[in-house]
Amino acid sequence: METLMKLLEMVRKYAFWMVDFLKGGKVRKHYRDIVFEIRDASSDKAVQRREKDLSDLLNHAVSTTQFYKDKKGFSSLADFSVINKSVVRGAFDSFVSSKFEQSELIPVVTSGSTGTPFKVYHDRNKRLRNSADAIVFAQMAGYTVGDRLISMKTFVRGTKKKPLNYWMENTIPIDVIKLNDIQIDALVRQMENNRSTYIIVGYSSALDLVSKYVERNKYGTINAEVTSVIAISETLNGYTKKILQKYFGAPVLSRYSNLENGIIAQQELAASGRYIINTASYVVEILKMDSDEQAERGQMGRIVVTDLFNYGLPLIRYDTGDVGTLSQDSRNKGNMYLAIVEGRKLDLLYDTNGNLVSCTIVLNHMRQYPEIRQYQLIQEGPKEYTLKINADDTFTGEVKLTNELKTYLGEDSIFRVEYVVEIPLLSSAKRKAIASNYSPTHS
Repeated sequence: METLMKLLEMVRKYAFWMVDFLKGGKVRKHYRDIVFEIRDASSDKAVQRREKDLSDLLNHAVSTTQFYKDKKGFSSLADFSVINKSVVRGAFDSFVSSKFEQSELIPVVTSGSTGTPFKVYHDRNKRLRNSADAIVFAQMAGYTVGDRLISMKTFVRGTKKKPLNYWMENTIPIDVIKLNDIQIDALVRQMENNRSTYIIVGYSSALDLVSKYVERNKYGTINAEVTSVIAISETLNGYTKKILQKYFGAPVLSRYSNLENGIIAQQELAASGRYIINTASYVVEILKMDSDEQAERGQMGRIVVTDLFNYGLPLIRYDTGDVGTLSQDSRNKGNMYLAIVEGRKLDLLYDTNGNLVSCTIVLNHMRQYPEIRQYQLIQEGPKEYTLKINADDTFTGEVKLTNELKTYLGEDSIFRVEYVVEIPLLSSAKRKAIASNYSPTHS
């Protein structure tokens, strides 16, 4: 059985590249370009290629879109204003390139975790680029085309593929909206019985449920060949990472990506925890929280992305709504890294003095309470916080927990604790561990 599964993986690998070859080898070309530009990022050729990709994209945007036409004669990327979802929604048609018929473009709609869905278009070359990006960054985590992919996310109607397509791609789709103990148990048993090579890619909140289930049931090391586990969409807490590594015997990485762009950065296999930026496909800037000036190296700021390959609807200096810090490798100055990715700037935590508090501190602290199944910490005001808890009946640590949180958020912080049956899913099928209804700028 194991020999058969390995043979099928090999067949799928060669079949994928053969089909691409018959279609002109477009994914292979993108794949080779990405590998080269990241591997030899500081070489003159790689630098020149990135500069040309940026120049070509900017010239295309100013000559084919209404929104960017007033930027003709630009001298650098800095001449373009920073945009965000609201700007794109408000002038959507003006962003669409006149070089494309609408029928040539593929609509991509985000799930609207902030309450309002967001749509962009991708042209077909952009989709090919995203496919190549996915292969390259999965390979950085140990994946080989043909390995079995467990995809744990939400599958909305109209985007879910047919079973035959998933079989051909060797993908197991797990809809996180339906994820429960029974489904997790069935998945683990399937992995142990089906001797494939696996890579797991899923929402951090879904991986958190998996980690708690296997820990609670004392599974022991899961008897399956897992090359890596990649967390997407939300911050992965240190405890979940530790448990997944323990039971699956594989490295656990976080990936920074979004639907409107693609894979922007991913943690390296090395223990540094930093994210290598996909400089082959994007220009990433870190701008100050309160202005469009460049943040200092190591200073927390807004993550702003220029997509080098979406010609159908160019997104130039697009504020992703997330925050992070930038770093660089002194040995290879061509590679850029995100040292920290904090998630949405709308959901940052502030202490009672108005200082930014890393959400990771809180996420990691909560691991001391395994009897808490789910939780959500919401900042309501400058000193007011709501803590929602879904826990076993045996949980008696409310006072201890809130006192500990006060050491991070301020001794004068005020907590309201609510016990709930379930932390609700967002429309994106994710659960927010940290949320905020407050910003110091609104006080």
